Amino acid sequence: MKKILLTLALFTHLSFAATPEQVEQYLSVSNAEEELLSLQSQFSAMQNAFKSQETNSSDDNTYDMQMLSIRFKDYLQKHLSEDEMTEVLENYKNVVLLQFVSASSEAEEHDQNETMAYVQQLQASPEAEERIALVEKISNKLYSKEAMVVMFDELMKPLMENGIGGQKMSGDMLKATKANYLKMMTEASRYETLYASKDFTMDELEALLKVAKTPAIDHETKAVFGAMAYSLKEFFMSLASRFDVSKHQPPSSADTKHTK
Repeated sequence: MKKILLTLALFTHLSFAATPEQVEQYLSVSNAEEELLSLQSQFSAMQNAFKSQETNSSDDNTYDMQMLSIRFKDYLQKHLSEDEMTEVLENYKNVVLLQFVSASSEAEEHDQNETMAYVQQLQASPEAEERIALVEKISNKLYSKEAMVVMFDELMKPLMENGIGGQKMSGDMLKATKANYLKMMTEASRYETLYASKDFTMDELEALLKVAKTPAIDHETKAVFGAMAYSLKEFFMSLASRFDVSKHQPPSSADTKHTK
């Protein structure tokens, strides 16, 4: 009887992986693939720069950038169930979310100085406090801290530990670096969300927050950040022997004590 009950319990919790067709459909409506291709271009340039500096090296550590897309899709398919992906795709039928995705893609093409200028102008206006607070709630859902932790633990931490001087890193140093990374990522996400939603009305932002609070967004965010980490990890590790930890340390307490 116990074996039968255990089998039934396992069966009821069994979920099938998302289909390749669902993954392709997701990539067509979201901007996830565009972000991956942008990263692929940036890292390809980084890799070529390293190669040009190592003219005397006989080792060929060139990483096949096409693997990024393959590994990204593979991770999404395995870590989102068919039902979860159905819920994610259902969200993308929402006009406000589609508008935000489109606006985010356009915002990425703008100069970062333009984004910061808008954010500073907004922060200087007392009338914008409610808008800023609302957008911050949206950003916290779309770019959850838990998902950012995955990026650090799966990418940055192994890179630093295996980089030049990584063996000398103390636990406190790694903890400080992680805190600095999460702060930087959280602020960058908030600024990008503020700029991307600059033409949204308050009603549209309320509608976007409602979508951002759905379980499907949580599933999507964790899966996409995890997929990014999975697809980039091998490439990051191929750079470890060239990464000098001493050049990428967080600011000291003396440098940060006056920051807000």
